[in-house]
Amino acid sequence: MTNDLRTLLTGIPADLRAANARDLRFREWKQWLIGHAAAPLSRLYGPSDPASFGILMYHRVCWPVPGLPTPTWNVTPNKFAAQLRGLLDRGFQAWPLELILAFRARNRPLPPRVFAVTFDDGYENNLTEALPILDEYSVPATVFLATNYLGTDRPFPFDDWSAAGSHAAPSSTWRPLSLDQCRALRDSELVSLGAHTHTHADFRNHPFEFALDLEHCVETLATRFGVTDPVLALPYGCKATGTAGPMFSQIARQSGCIGCLSTEAGVVPLASDPFDWGRFYVGSGDTSETIAAKLDGWWDRVRGALRMARQSWIGSRSGMVAREGIRDIGNPAPSHSVTTTPDHEELAVAGASAESL
Repeated sequence: MTNDLRTLLTGIPADLRAANARDLRFREWKQWLIGHAAAPLSRLYGPSDPASFGILMYHRVCWPVPGLPTPTWNVTPNKFAAQLRGLLDRGFQAWPLELILAFRARNRPLPPRVFAVTFDDGYENNLTEALPILDEYSVPATVFLATNYLGTDRPFPFDDWSAAGSHAAPSSTWRPLSLDQCRALRDSELVSLGAHTHTHADFRNHPFEFALDLEHCVETLATRFGVTDPVLALPYGCKATGTAGPMFSQIARQSGCIGCLSTEAGVVPLASDPFDWGRFYVGSGDTSETIAAKLDGWWDRVRGALRMARQSWIGSRSGMVAREGIRDIGNPAPSHSVTTTPDHEELAVAGASAESL
């Protein structure tokens, strides 16, 4: 291991840790808002683009522990079961990622409402809690493993749940999978294993270290589990923070991966580059109805409309300020002028605009 790589293994980087805590709360609220706005459109019109599909991203599946903080990045087992059952009842079909990639390679269209289930990191509860539910509903999934931590009795260094590793928290709520447990998932015939890098480090601006780390992960998957040509799910995986993008995709191709997934939310056109596919985060506030709105493409459309409305409102306010500035230059106020406040109409317009966002 290089010295540069050792310096990267410090858990979640400070900027991403702050963003995680802030963004997770905001993401849950935003998902709830957009999901409930988009759900009626999904119910009425079905898929907005039948040629596209969606990939769902989970992490932990465990029960909360009384007296401890709520586990982060978690969906409870009963919620997970209800989400899958509701999607299947709505006519969605869960496919393995490998089958979707095979259809793309053969230029064959997908049937409507195909989706894939994925789990990041490799928590023990993916086997103990999630697999029985996947088995009950015959839903395939891919578990992306941070291979450096398999078989350890310590929490992942990037686990931001404050109770992880605590004696009060059952170990299955935070412990990484063991090698034998990974084999049990592989042998279930429902779960495939994928790459999540070896150390889950922050590889921004470190292409050499990323290539070495991914090579180690891919080698571990091959030698320990017989997995060749894995799909890679990028740690953090966000283009805005620099943890996803062309550099990562290029190295993933060179490392023998057959796809590279980010955490960019959105439906995926089958013909698009599998080294630039995104995934929908699924949280505790999601229902099968809000997830259906994501997979049907209406979540994207509502989010886009809200962004346009926000930009339009900001632009109109900026224009108003600019016009007032020009007017003030042309008509300077007397030195004894007093501060004015917006009238009731201005406040009402501003309030309505803020509510719409």
